[in-house]
Amino acid sequence: MTSPSGSAPEPTTWRILEVTAVPSTDHPDAWAYRGIAAVDHAVEIATRGYDDLARTLQQVVSGMLHQEYAHKQRFVAVLDRADGGTPTADDVIGYGFLALTREHNTHTADVYVGVRPDHRRRGIGTALADRAEQAAADAGRTTFFTWSASPREAAEDEEALVPATGVGRLPASAAGGTRFALGRGYTIEQVERMSRLDLPVDPGKLAEFEAEARAKAGDDYRTHTWEGIPEDWHDGYAQLMTRMSTDVPQGELDFGEETWDAERVRVYLADRADSGERLLTTLVEHVPSGEVAGGTSFLLLDGKPSFVFQEETIVLKSHRGHRLGMLVKAVNLRELAARYPQTERAHTFNAEENAHMLGINVALGFRPSGAEAALQKRL
Repeated sequence: MTSPSGSAPEPTTWRILEVTAVPSTDHPDAWAYRGIAAVDHAVEIATRGYDDLARTLQQVVSGMLHQEYAHKQRFVAVLDRADGGTPTADDVIGYGFLALTREHNTHTADVYVGVRPDHRRRGIGTALADRAEQAAADAGRTTFFTWSASPREAAEDEEALVPATGVGRLPASAAGGTRFALGRGYTIEQVERMSRLDLPVDPGKLAEFEAEARAKAGDDYRTHTWEGIPEDWHDGYAQLMTRMSTDVPQGELDFGEETWDAERVRVYLADRADSGERLLTTLVEHVPSGEVAGGTSFLLLDGKPSFVFQEETIVLKSHRGHRLGMLVKAVNLRELAARYPQTERAHTFNAEENAHMLGINVALGFRPSGAEAALQKRL
């Protein structure tokens, strides 16, 4: 969530509209989606100082078309036009987003709100959050989740907001979105560290990490890397994603298992492709059983070749202790450098209490670049 900041500006007349899905980015009714993408860009620049993680128009449009596993609603705050005409993308000054899972965790709702920085402190964020939360409550949802970014973690000697886990600190002076959510009855359940890895990693160092991990893993484990995930591996990948919903630190977030199967993997990959995204994935196979023991992916975005996002990395509990986490990460980084040498940086998030995965990332060269609060509200 974003929040008001600074002194209150002059009042502006605006209203909130719900927008429906459109089939393409060039559809006449895609003006609202262009506006949402522009607001998201402005919010990311104001919060982080760069737009790597800002949603593109294609991502925003495609996300609403894929609703197989979640019911999604989007709202926009638009300025009232003096001529009384139809709003345009330039009139969008804020957005709200609501996602309601269809099959699992049907008591929860994801709520996101963003307001253009030059239009804050006008009640826009409050109105958008009210609209999204009311729609969630009307659907019978009783637990709301939201996330709020901070450009950095708090220093030891400054006032900070601390989550219920007791691990991780948000600077009170740079956590406006978090304070906005706290004022609405949310609690900080967890802090995630955002990390950045400048690329390329030294090839010799990377080869050393891979060799050490392979020696620990032994001949029982074999890696496979693809752009996309072959259909024969969808069942194994689905098992990893199911475990990702339960086996990573989540604090007291009221979130239970999300069961994946091969069909959900197929839909997930189609959604990524339609959004202009590609996955570079390394999975590790336990050769004696044929089981997919772990894996990791980089998300690559069309039109933004300078960076990648480190997606989920997971090793099944029954296969831990063999350095498989380091193995899949090192192999995927090697393959990224070979296939996409123009990539300059990678971003990722990890729960602050996930010391093991953070340790792997730090060893590879990731450094802290921000923080994000995971917030929860129970009705």
